[in-house]
Amino acid sequence: MTVVAAVVRSTRVRPRSAADLLAEAVARAGLWERLAERAGGDPAAVPVLLTPGASAYGDPATAVGTALVEHLIDLLYDRGYHDVTVGAARCGPDTWLAGPGLLEACRLLGYRERTPRGNAYRLVDLSAEVEPAEFPESAVLHGSGMARSWLEAGFRINIAKNCTHPEFGYALCLANLFGVLPQDDKHHHYRARRDGAEVLVDLLGAYPPDFHLIDAVVSSHGCAGAQVGRPLRTDTVIAAPDGVLADLVGALLMGVDPVSSPLNARVLSDRGLPDAYRIDGDLTPYPGWRNPPRSLVEAVRRLAPDGRAHRLFSIAAWQVAPGTTEVTDPALARLSRLLTALIRAADTNPAATATLCAMVGAAASASSTVRAWRTGNAKDALRRRDVSLAVDPAAYTHQDFDRITALLRPLETVIDALPADAWQMRWQHVGHSILFGCERTVNAPYPEFVRRVDISRSISYMTDYLGGRVHVVTRDDQGRPTRQIERNLYLAQPNYLAYYGGPPIDVCKLESVDYGERRQRISWRTVRSPNGSAAYDDGSVVFLPADGGARTRIVVRVRQRFTLPLTWQVFRPETRPKLRDPLVQDSYQRFFTRTLDNFEAQYEGRPYRIGRPWEEFDDLEAAELPTQRLTEAARLVRTVASQALTQTLTVPTPPGRLGPDGFWHVAPGDVPTRSPLLGEFREALRPAVTGFWAGLREAAARDRRSRQAP
Repeated sequence: MTVVAAVVRSTRVRPRSAADLLAEAVARAGLWERLAERAGGDPAAVPVLLTPGASAYGDPATAVGTALVEHLIDLLYDRGYHDVTVGAARCGPDTWLAGPGLLEACRLLGYRERTPRGNAYRLVDLSAEVEPAEFPESAVLHGSGMARSWLEAGFRINIAKNCTHPEFGYALCLANLFGVLPQDDKHHHYRARRDGAEVLVDLLGAYPPDFHLIDAVVSSHGCAGAQVGRPLRTDTVIAAPDGVLADLVGALLMGVDPVSSPLNARVLSDRGLPDAYRIDGDLTPYPGWRNPPRSLVEAVRRLAPDGRAHRLFSIAAWQVAPGTTEVTDPALARLSRLLTALIRAADTNPAATATLCAMVGAAASASSTVRAWRTGNAKDALRRRDVSLAVDPAAYTHQDFDRITALLRPLETVIDALPADAWQMRWQHVGHSILFGCERTVNAPYPEFVRRVDISRSISYMTDYLGGRVHVVTRDDQGRPTRQIERNLYLAQPNYLAYYGGPPIDVCKLESVDYGERRQRISWRTVRSPNGSAAYDDGSVVFLPADGGARTRIVVRVRQRFTLPLTWQVFRPETRPKLRDPLVQDSYQRFFTRTLDNFEAQYEGRPYRIGRPWEEFDDLEAAELPTQRLTEAARLVRTVASQALTQTLTVPTPPGRLGPDGFWHVAPGDVPTRSPLLGEFREALRPAVTGFWAGLREAAARDRRSRQAP
């Protein structure tokens, strides 16, 4: 079936109402035919769910028009679809600012659960009544739930506002789907803990909408149209059964590249456009439309989504309607007023644009520097990542896994023939990749070692492992994985490349696992790097008995080729082997020495993983904003100043007591040794100071142990 994207516009020659635009758009895009096919002759048996964007505290400039939604409900009623629910899709910062609540915000927008024609509908919060959802194991949303109304809907219609976005460039149907996900804190769960594009890919694969609409009757454009309303009458309605196609049309009407949004680029890459489609309508860009400056978009994207600077910008950039919220964070309120004022002015004032870009750019640079420092010096402060498998398991046959060992054998023969250095490590440049091998014999009985150290999890034992996902394809009679697909994330290697913009290493691998009586082996081959960080990351790990089984020998062989940051590509290290080779040798020695240490730690039951699990931040009170600390600091300063002023204005009472002889008698305990305020400061700072020195001593001890390894 050919998928039609309908673009219906009102013009000066032929002016039309929003209701007429909607009716023609859905008819030309085939909504009624698809509904009839789903109904099978009984429209009353199909529960229809509408999910219009309703964000920004009831600000109609950034929300889908209520009249448009209710007119669609009337059209549904006219064709016998009387079971209609409006599921509120909200992406705003409700968890940080005390707002009117989601359903109350919808009522402020005009939703009364009955259309002007008297047709009733239900209004539900898609964050309520969450039930388990059947996302596959390969999905980043595996284990997550969805609202019952979304799961049980017979037909889902996604309705997005036509608006710009300071990070994505534009935010249409795909971006609106964040609002249908159940967690209140969308940023925490679907932008920081998980990659937003992967979340959308998994949602579209498991529980997709059946139809998409874009309300472009009155759009919101400018630097941040999705957050700070700047209305522009564009008199257009876009309709399509496919959200990617609808967004492509919407982006073309804005005059931007459809793949300029990282969300749409990823979904287009993974799912693509329909096999057969056509665009029915005029794609002339909107007159007077303003897109966000490219410099602003790039600066916002440099803010890592899992960092507090990104969260702070995402929250502060929302326009809080006066009188509808009581701000609980005064510092955040002031920052929000400043930022929204700059966003409004930046659309017409070049100086405001430069100021806004400079502010966000400075925050992005500081955030990048902090993250780079943590990559090399404070890895436990980093957060681990939840990711999808990023490949389709059905795309590979058993023969693809069974060929891995044979493909690696010639490379392993070369590695074994290379001379070993003092650390029993072998390495050599071959083309633009590196062949590397190392081994270690540990004082652990072989039977006990292979019982405690699962060979199939070898990738996750490697140093600087940030997270990943494993999909087991086949198991042996004992339930052990024999063929599996794994996606792995590591910190930038070497770690100092993070200062030059080096991305984390992100690779997807096919893996084959063998369990012999006298040998266990895992072999892997890279099939994809989602962020382009690696061309090759193939290899194997083998466990062998040593000294008759009294000890265990670990052998690692790899072929690797990682993508260097642009600065290093310009430098061309391959033309300076005298400088390159010591750096390569040092980085491989550090990485694999710590990796072999991790195998021993796994055997001994010692912790070795870097980063902090996200469960530690699921409590919103723990994931506080920087402005909250600033507010607390200001409150403390005011308290100290007030106490100091009180002490200054109050006549001090001498210590001790007045005796009958007219003299003051003072004992040693009567004279305070220090100010109570200084005591409070000292006690507040004590944990941080002692924790710093304790951490420094532990880090120094770990360095000594790693350098003492043979």
